[in-house]
Amino acid sequence: MKHFRGSLALLLAIVLVGSLFLINGCAKKEPETIKIGAILPLTGPGAVFAQYIKEGIDLAAEELSRNSQVPLTILYEDSKNQPKEGISAYNKLNFIEKPPVVIVALSSVAKALAPLAEQSNTIQVYIAVAIPDITDGKYTFRVYPEAYGMAGVMARYNATRLGAKTAAVIYINDDFGRVSLEAFKKEFETYGGRVVFAESYELMQTDFRPQITKLRNIRPAPDIIYLNGYGPAYGAIVRQLRELQISSQVTADMTLGLPNTLEQVGNASEGAYFVDGKMSSDFVIKFKQKYGKNPSSYAGYAYDIVNTLHTVAKKKGQFTPDAIRKGLHEVKNYNGVMGNITIQANGDSNLEFVVKQIKNGYPTLVVE
Repeated sequence: MKHFRGSLALLLAIVLVGSLFLINGCAKKEPETIKIGAILPLTGPGAVFAQYIKEGIDLAAEELSRNSQVPLTILYEDSKNQPKEGISAYNKLNFIEKPPVVIVALSSVAKALAPLAEQSNTIQVYIAVAIPDITDGKYTFRVYPEAYGMAGVMARYNATRLGAKTAAVIYINDDFGRVSLEAFKKEFETYGGRVVFAESYELMQTDFRPQITKLRNIRPAPDIIYLNGYGPAYGAIVRQLRELQISSQVTADMTLGLPNTLEQVGNASEGAYFVDGKMSSDFVIKFKQKYGKNPSSYAGYAYDIVNTLHTVAKKKGQFTPDAIRKGLHEVKNYNGVMGNITIQANGDSNLEFVVKQIKNGYPTLVVE
């Protein structure tokens, strides 16, 4: 009898310990820490993008840290928008901190870092990277429009809404610019349009009269001009198009809507159209409360990336490359500040877009 009671007590103890283990295991809904790397062009010509991206990341991290007991750390490194600098920054992060995921900005740097993702067993998430075929859905993902999501949308709008038949394209001389030209041309031609002029420019260029003079000599003048790019040259092009009295309707990518760009170009952008992400009014309000200025889509996408990664960590209960990969593939119809987001099997994202027009110096949503 004593032997029976002893065995029963032992059995109950085992069951109790096992139950507690299961309960604690099920109760664990967040990892012990969330460590995210971020390689941005914090200095150099791309710094205007990095500033907004960093502000979006920091705003999300601040909110999440307030509402969660799990420490969230953002580890910043400066790429200077140079591939070699980006590789050095990436290697440094992985050697010292080993974050399971790294946010990477701008196409040239992402192109250099993508082959390193599998080698380091690190997930990379891209922002301000528009070149196609950069993601694989295994180690590389993107929450940002690829070229067809910006240039393609604007080409379609120009043809179907503005009734344009001919177009001129002025594009930055890098991977992003060339791919955007290709995407615009392909989509515009699908709707019966024709690109009659295409000229590139350099990041730090200041005088665009040679290109614009060539444009002026085209007769009849193109119905629209599509401008893509970034950096100091971008605003100078917009100003000089107006100064040299180019009559074609100006259309552009989302760089035109940056507050810094609008400040730089003044009234030269009045009436221009540009493609943008679909941003929530709530995000605009809290961003302005935090930073005293309007946000850009770069800030919005960065904010959504951090929140998406945090959601993955909570859902999976761990923050490892494998858990992040699986979690990102489960992101379907995520209601972000940039609209509905679904991550596809190839690691790219389905996103929502709008077209805006500069009216009285301010981006205004075009209502169809």
